[in-house]
Amino acid sequence: MYAEAQLTPWAPPAADREGLKAPSPRLPAPCPGEPLACGDMNCVCHLVLVVLSLWPDRVVAPGPPAGSPRVSSDPRADLDSAVLLTRSLLADTRQLAAQMRDKFPADGDHNLDSLPTLAMSAGTLGSLQLPGVLTRLRVDLMSYFRHVQWLRRAAGPSLKTLEPELGALQARLERLLRRLQLLMSRLALPQAAPDQPAVPLGPPASAWGSIRAAHAILGGLHLTLDWAVRGLLLLKTRL
Repeated sequence: MYAEAQLTPWAPPAADREGLKAPSPRLPAPCPGEPLACGDMNCVCHLVLVVLSLWPDRVVAPGPPAGSPRVSSDPRADLDSAVLLTRSLLADTRQLAAQMRDKFPADGDHNLDSLPTLAMSAGTLGSLQLPGVLTRLRVDLMSYFRHVQWLRRAAGPSLKTLEPELGALQARLERLLRRLQLLMSRLALPQAAPDQPAVPLGPPASAWGSIRAAHAILGGLHLTLDWAVRGLLLLKTRL
């Protein structure tokens, strides 16, 4: 019997195998209205990016710097914000003055020569002008800010119970001063300095002296803020 022959499948030589490559399948062109294939979409996106990179300033508008606050360009909006801050500070001052009267009753008027005089009366409302009102208000509030600082630093132990309220009052005064400064800068108004240099405030002569000083500071600040709210609301109608 003859042995079965082992048949080996024919294969081309190695050189011929390296030269053979499977033909890449050709995708049919998409019909109108059909979505593009992934490869075609990549080509289109790449082409769009190349075109956009040629005119970056014309295609993409530069945005605001990261972290920069949005500042309103409308003076009326800034004036509204100043009115709200002034009203809030007026309410705080009224409440703190009432606490002072409850804890430390004191009859009569209490004055300090270093405090500013009230800048407006009911008869002068009709003749108010925005530059003069803002300038005088900021100068007066700077004086009261300095007096509140002095009161917190120089007052005796009798006023230590009001230290949290006095600290909050000072912080809100400072916030209102910054808002007024921003409003004056927006309106291109000069940043006027006080008429006279600030005189250093000496310590109160006694514990009763510090209490009287607190009554005078809170009472004068209350009147000034009440005047400020009326004046700012009137001037708002003239912008």
